[in-house]
Amino acid sequence: MGARAYVWRSGGLAAALGIGAAVLVGQGVALADVGATSGSGSSSTASGASSTGSPKPDPGASAPATKPRLTEKASATTDSTNTKVDTADPTSTKKKKSSVSDQSIKPAHNPADVAPKKATDAPPTAKVSAAESAKTVAQPKISKDPTPTTSVAVSSVASAADVTITKPQEQPQARVAPVPTAAIAISNVVTTVLNPFAGGSPTAPAVSPLPWVMLAAARQEFSGAKTLTAVQPVTTSTPVDPKPTVSAMAAAVATTNVSPSPTIAPPTNVVAIAATPLLTALGLQYLPIIGPLFVTPIVAIVNEIPIVSDLLHPIFGYPVQAGLPPGSPQPEDVQVISFDGTPINVHFMPAVGLRAGQQAPTILDGPGLGMPGATNLNGTPLDGIITDNLGAVGVATLRDAGYNVVTWDPRGEYFSGGVLQLDSPDYEARDVSYIVSWVAQQPDAKLDGPNDPRIGMVGASYGGGIQLVSAATDHRIDAIVPTIAWNTLNDALYPNQAYKSGWGTLLTAALLATFSRPNPAVYPAAISGDFTGMLTQDQQDLLAARGPGGTPDLVSQITAPTLLIQGTVDTLFPLSEADANATDLIARGVPTKVVWFCGGHGLCINDLLDPRDGAVIQQETLAWLARYVKGDGAVSTGPQFEWVDQTGQYYSSNAYPVPNGNPIVTSSTTGGVLTLLPFIGGSGPLLGVLPIGGTKAFNAINLTVPAATATTYVVGAPQLTFTYSGTGQATHVYAQLVDNSTGLVLGNQVTPIPVTLDGQTHTISEPLQMVAETLRPGQSVTLQLIASAADYETITSLGQLKVSSMSLSLPTADPSKIAIVPASQTQL
Repeated sequence: MGARAYVWRSGGLAAALGIGAAVLVGQGVALADVGATSGSGSSSTASGASSTGSPKPDPGASAPATKPRLTEKASATTDSTNTKVDTADPTSTKKKKSSVSDQSIKPAHNPADVAPKKATDAPPTAKVSAAESAKTVAQPKISKDPTPTTSVAVSSVASAADVTITKPQEQPQARVAPVPTAAIAISNVVTTVLNPFAGGSPTAPAVSPLPWVMLAAARQEFSGAKTLTAVQPVTTSTPVDPKPTVSAMAAAVATTNVSPSPTIAPPTNVVAIAATPLLTALGLQYLPIIGPLFVTPIVAIVNEIPIVSDLLHPIFGYPVQAGLPPGSPQPEDVQVISFDGTPINVHFMPAVGLRAGQQAPTILDGPGLGMPGATNLNGTPLDGIITDNLGAVGVATLRDAGYNVVTWDPRGEYFSGGVLQLDSPDYEARDVSYIVSWVAQQPDAKLDGPNDPRIGMVGASYGGGIQLVSAATDHRIDAIVPTIAWNTLNDALYPNQAYKSGWGTLLTAALLATFSRPNPAVYPAAISGDFTGMLTQDQQDLLAARGPGGTPDLVSQITAPTLLIQGTVDTLFPLSEADANATDLIARGVPTKVVWFCGGHGLCINDLLDPRDGAVIQQETLAWLARYVKGDGAVSTGPQFEWVDQTGQYYSSNAYPVPNGNPIVTSSTTGGVLTLLPFIGGSGPLLGVLPIGGTKAFNAINLTVPAATATTYVVGAPQLTFTYSGTGQATHVYAQLVDNSTGLVLGNQVTPIPVTLDGQTHTISEPLQMVAETLRPGQSVTLQLIASAADYETITSLGQLKVSSMSLSLPTADPSKIAIVPASQTQL
């Protein structure tokens, strides 16, 4: 990493949490129904929130594809299943996600290396002033129907006769998951006290784009800044965010899309309103002597403070870049008006060295949950630490590599309008499509064709999830690098019917602390989960609609080359989430690579001072973007799979999943008795202060694996089988693997195991969370079956469990099929 200074990983993680809590978080309290209804009868008709699936496409609308896409899933796709066997019900089975140990797919080489497409030029788009727009766009009439869906036909010069609104057939209102009355009452109190801006109604306050038009017009008179950009209008029929304000601006916002998911036809009528920061509008940085000597240095210092600079950006803006030739592209901020009239706050930062008349490919960099869009034009002192711990590559790194960078505030957060819908394909993904179309209008953006920019995406956590749903629904996106993202929120937040109360509480607090405006069913559902440890079926159905591998299955729609980066110590979105995405993509022939690093939503305590993770992530990300966004066929993306063990050593395999070696199988008929108590003697911090992972428990039944006689690579999901009987109120026990040489839990991972305490004998077999551990000769691990874990704490964990036999199978990698990555390749 050169002369760059590093701090302890724990310090970096704490700093990130202290600055904004949600730097670490991606999804989480995704328990809200976007179709939540109130006493007023307002609701959303988004298909992603309905348990009945997506609505059928409107046959009268066109959806031209601008890029080739895969339309059929390869017949070679296979799903490995693991069966949970219960002697009390021998017919009971449970399908599991395929694990890295599945050998049904063995590519002979890395399919990621395929030829990218060739760029072409496209004509520039027209610019329209705010004043002209206000004169030409008429105010449409809207129906008082509680679930309005407008169909707006707009001409380039609209009049009252040009605007038509039709009312569709009545659609059933989406259900709101029932929640205990106490939980609702507590939620209302918490929301009112801590987040007064969120309101207590089922919908956020409507955000009208009309004030933005007026402000933009006034700003234009003051500063001469451009205010509106637009291209040819089309006809639309779309669902809308709860209670949107339909104004003169809304009549000009249209898209060719007719089916919210799984695919979105590119919108071509995009309106953007300039949002000039105060100091830029006042021109203080351009004052003789005072500007360059005092104002610009202050702005530059503020711009290098993570998160704080993003919050103060409407005042300070960007520092002036001295010494650039006349006409060089400049950073700018706009409000892109999305499909339902919601303004999305967008930042455009041109590539370093870009000159007048030149174009560069563009990267969309999505923020984490509770985070604003980054505006650090020249980077921050914490960029290296953030990349090393969270896998997020900074704006400056991307700009230095020759990319324009676009960031934004997701809907319902900070300076964007609307209601946060948790990376919904029907809302946030459609916002991204509007941003992509706006990028296509920029003279500094390289195009592959009309309305088709050369574009890639990066981002961690929430910024990783949005990549997967966006790439599935908008095939103009050329490549994605989802980092510490998820496949399905059901598996991530409610594994084996156990609610992750630790992360649920932290994520809810992050939303409250940042005054986010989430779907109002989020807080009651999160509180209900904390109190009961369970989610209703309606809530589970909603989770299934909030992920690429849920309902509908959006992963099967992704055609963009995908680099999946996941954290071995991530306790919110563990390795299995990336594994599910990778297995599907590889089976369909999509260029795919997988990298496991020590970081994510968790604390990497194995190698606190080791900067190699950040170096690997930066190198792999830039290589992937160079190959598939820049189109540089000379760039190699390397082996298909790279992972790091507990010592910080990286390994690679030309195939994902890595070919299996002989498993390590250990069994015992001794068993033992486990007293089931909440909080006491379990895994993790006392009372679940932070869901950072597991710790060695003293209230446990232990099964020790014999010491290794040769170097052994444990890679994948261990399988645990045990026979038990018991009585009490507990619904789960928990399993973890402990490194006997360090006392640390492998990857901080704890797996909930469902149990039936009816006094009868049962046998259960469950895969544990995936791990990556290298056992040297003489080293061993111990399986602990425990009563409680910090991330799953509930007061109902009471009873007694008697285990009569246990068996553990550890998956290993074939040593002849892996390579040790030299240290020189993990340094910058």
